[in-house]
Amino acid sequence: MRTIRTLAPALCLVLALTACADADAPEPSGAAAPGTPAAADAASSAVGSAPAGGSTPVSAKEVCAYLDGQLPTLRGIGSETGTMANLTVNLYSWYEKQGAVPTGRQIDDQTRQECPATRTEVLELAGMESFERL
Repeated sequence: MRTIRTLAPALCLVLALTACADADAPEPSGAAAPGTPAAADAASSAVGSAPAGGSTPVSAKEVCAYLDGQLPTLRGIGSETGTMANLTVNLYSWYEKQGAVPTGRQIDDQTRQECPATRTEVLELAGMESFERL
């Protein structure tokens, strides 16, 4: 119970950040000064979009290796809600360290092709049908 209370605020933050992102928003044409509302809007619209600054997307093989490594932890959680919270926070953090945070659809596409069995097990443990739910 304490773990869920600890993860709940982090999960809310991650969900709020991803829910506010609009991957289809047009890129700003001019550079805004840091700290201005335009700069803040540009930064928030970058969440979940294609990587910027020369970073490359994570390969399907890397995603699958990460998910395979997480399976023992996810199996041990024991509840779909706890598993989804753990997966949301840890997967987002892992992608952020890689420099590119893809959309749920992109994760679905990669894992369907590279590791369908791992994808199915992870989603079943979290009570989800798709990574788009994250």
